[in-house]
Amino acid sequence: MKHLYEQVAASYDKWYTTPKGRIVDRIEKEALYAYLQPHKGLKLLDIGCGTGQYALELAGLGLEVNGIDISAAMLSQAQAKTEKAGLTVDLRVGDALKLPFGEQTFDLVLSVTALEFVPALPAALQEAFRVLKAGGRLVVGLIAKNSPWEQYYLEKARRNPAGIFNHARFYTLNELLAAMPGRQVEGRAVLFLPPDFDFSREKEALALETAAVHAGRTDGGFICALSVK
Repeated sequence: MKHLYEQVAASYDKWYTTPKGRIVDRIEKEALYAYLQPHKGLKLLDIGCGTGQYALELAGLGLEVNGIDISAAMLSQAQAKTEKAGLTVDLRVGDALKLPFGEQTFDLVLSVTALEFVPALPAALQEAFRVLKAGGRLVVGLIAKNSPWEQYYLEKARRNPAGIFNHARFYTLNELLAAMPGRQVEGRAVLFLPPDFDFSREKEALALETAAVHAGRTDGGFICALSVK
């Protein structure tokens, strides 16, 4: 898997500069942060932090952030961005199934669109839970199974047999909730806009997303879950 990420590290952040990337990122972050409840002084681990999209933002909010990723190339991008922003983030190469931290180290543990690429989701979640302090929050976000976004990434995999999405496994919200350790487990789906939506129509996109959430839909393309230790 490592070499697959090396191939995309330099271009990975370009997604976030597109209308689609900006809106998708906003929708996902709003859902995740509602569960995470980040605030200054908390110690957070970002598992599968990649180029630091979440790690840097959270460090900028005053959290003490550690990021871990299997790809040195992705972390190199994150480190360059960290230095440019004048922030401090502890970035390490490591495996989500064997975290290099002791038990009860972090107030918050976050993982976003990373555990789809881990061979054993329940084991990865248990390992994330191990390093979480009592009363801490584990928040996970994944691409949703049986959604237009799953089909979007499966098509990417079909067109590029050497790409990373040939190694992904997607989950339903119920499957994610069943795998989450701990108590007070809850979850939700967001990203009801299909991948082929015209994301340059930002106001319309956000209005449609809000309407779908208010309607109680659960068939969104992105799922997130919370558990408390």
